[in-house]
Amino acid sequence: MQTIHGKSILDQTVLGRLKFCRLAPPPPQPLPALHPEEEIQRFEQAQRLSVLELASLYDRTAKVIGEETASIFAIHAMMLEDNDFVQSVARIIRQEKTCAEWAVWETGGRLAAAFSKMDNLYMRARAVDFRDITYRVIWRLRGEHLLDPLRDGPAILVATEFLPSEVMELDRSRVVGILARKGSVDSHTAQLLQACRIPAMAEVDLDERWDGHTALLDGSRHRLYLDPDEETIRRLLPEERGEPVGCV
Repeated sequence: MQTIHGKSILDQTVLGRLKFCRLAPPPPQPLPALHPEEEIQRFEQAQRLSVLELASLYDRTAKVIGEETASIFAIHAMMLEDNDFVQSVARIIRQEKTCAEWAVWETGGRLAAAFSKMDNLYMRARAVDFRDITYRVIWRLRGEHLLDPLRDGPAILVATEFLPSEVMELDRSRVVGILARKGSVDSHTAQLLQACRIPAMAEVDLDERWDGHTALLDGSRHRLYLDPDEETIRRLLPEERGEPVGCV
């Protein structure tokens, strides 16, 4: 048995199989664009579709959790329609004569990096939101969707970070818990995890060689037990647990 420390987002204890997943889209390449205006039109179409998706996500979240938490996705829609974001994408496409995917990636990355360097913890946590909207537009430009990381069964998901929209799109009946290598307890992602009562821990230094192993997430002590022994399981895991609030 090995013990790893992190920062708990919810005071709950769960036992499950670790499932490592890569949720971010593969980084695009700066492919040349023969017709920059057509690339701008591609971006605008993907942007409009993304805003519609966010409106649907807002409605679903408001119904299940409440309007205050759902406002996260209204903020995402406003960020996508912000003039600075839109004009930056168009400028990169025209000046570099490159594809829309690269322009969106560069713009989102620049804004996320700028916010991540801010002194204020709340503002620094907004870098996650810029990555969220960037990834959404990239997926729409490619006409692709993220594969369900829980398609093989219930698990404790492990990734570099989890974005707000990724949390809401998880199959709540199968997600046992969430572990993030990065992340913040002040982020919108953490807010959603708390509202959905999904056991989670951030800043967990976990190697992929543990994929498929059993883990005990102890939220009250900010600890993760890898391949826990029976005594540890009996001592820490409640025999009777109430069902978490579903996020569907």
